[in-house]
Amino acid sequence: MVYDIAFILVGLLLVAKGGDLFVEASVYMGQLFRIPRFVIGGTLVSLATTMPELAVSTIASSAGDSGLALGNAVGSCVCNIGLIVGTVALLTPVEVERRELLRRAAWMVSAGALVVVFTLDRTLSRPLGAVLLALAFAYLTWDYLSIRMLRRDESTDKVVADSAALLRRFGQFVLGAVLILLGSNLLVDSGSGLAQALGVPSVIIGLSVVAIGTSLPELVTGVAAARKGVPDLSLGNIIGANTLNLYLIVGLSGVIRPLTIDPFAQVYSFGWLGLFFAALLGLAVRTGRFHLRGGALLLGLWMTYVAGLAVVALT
Repeated sequence: MVYDIAFILVGLLLVAKGGDLFVEASVYMGQLFRIPRFVIGGTLVSLATTMPELAVSTIASSAGDSGLALGNAVGSCVCNIGLIVGTVALLTPVEVERRELLRRAAWMVSAGALVVVFTLDRTLSRPLGAVLLALAFAYLTWDYLSIRMLRRDESTDKVVADSAALLRRFGQFVLGAVLILLGSNLLVDSGSGLAQALGVPSVIIGLSVVAIGTSLPELVTGVAAARKGVPDLSLGNIIGANTLNLYLIVGLSGVIRPLTIDPFAQVYSFGWLGLFFAALLGLAVRTGRFHLRGGALLLGLWMTYVAGLAVVALT
């Protein structure tokens, strides 16, 4: 247990430093290529920050642990909105362009709806997993084409960049991603070890401890983005990460091995997922920004969600 605690502290340090490097490099590349920070957050940053979820869920699926595989992906989506968007909104107001947010959120909501529909019989077959995986690649293709269109619509003047500075920023981006992944793996392994020692079921571990651990890259990236005055990058990251969690990670896990879903996980996790999607979109459509009250609402909902898991684990 002492070693687990020590590894958790080391993991936190690695993730914190990696997130700081990650945001700096992402903002620089977004400015260089004239891509809005919200879009950069939903593409480049979200791809890297979902790597911990991808690794955990695919390994769990290969080992036949459906509860951990699916709980990690769905729990991370809930954590991303409740804990991370809530925390960032408390730190600084987040203003976004509603049309762009709704376009990207449509992919996230459709992913959640399909996961729910495909698992109504409490299983996810390989063919349906393959459909989700194909839609993940469709989303990434759409994302790429959207970026090309944004760049084409911008001024045609060439951006002059110092090649040495660009190479340095690229190295910074890669180093940040590596530190985030290493730190997250330490956190997940150590956190899971502590939870399993207490006899907590794997689905509860996936929805809580592992989901929080694999969402730490998004949390650190969000806090770092807020501190640097670019919170819209964080929101784009959350929407992109949630879309990939549901399409890419759930889909790939189901292709590796058909998933069996616990009745509790189906009702509890999917119900909360729908509630958080509704809260996120409701705040965005109503005001076009996330501020102190909105952040407090999301954090309050997330703490209620965690408290419910704790009650189930103790009974």
